[in-house]
Amino acid sequence: MSEHYIYQTNVKKEWVDYNGHMNDAEYNRVFSDATDAWLALIGLNQETIQRLQYTIFTLENHITFLKEMKEDENIQVKVHLYDYDSKRVHVYMEMFNKDDICSAIYEVMLMGIDINTNRSAPFPEQILESIELYFNTTPINERPKQLGHRIGINRRK
Repeated sequence: MSEHYIYQTNVKKEWVDYNGHMNDAEYNRVFSDATDAWLALIGLNQETIQRLQYTIFTLENHITFLKEMKEDENIQVKVHLYDYDSKRVHVYMEMFNKDDICSAIYEVMLMGIDINTNRSAPFPEQILESIELYFNTTPINERPKQLGHRIGINRRK
């Protein structure tokens, strides 16, 4: 792994709302699908989940919408691993449109879960090794400005 994982899809007709662009809920669908594909890349696919009785839950996520996505438009989601520990990964994703313009930003905190106890548990060794490899071979050179973004209204005085 020396390149960031890129998930690809396109805007489906049923994802387009009355405003003529991809509905906000569908951005979350795309980012969720990109998350699942990235987890499979690092070794946590459906077969491994069943075999290890170990899965990932989403603890928190945040989407920043930057540009509309239209029907049939190609989507590329670039996956960055910002940080991790023995049980959690802090992932940052960028969604690009057909013109390679960043259209949305997604930040998510994921936690490893033991399926048998339904409680947090450290990553299995082979998954942790893949996480470490991804982190070390695909660095983020500077902190993205949307990372950790708070929602709020700035009042002018």
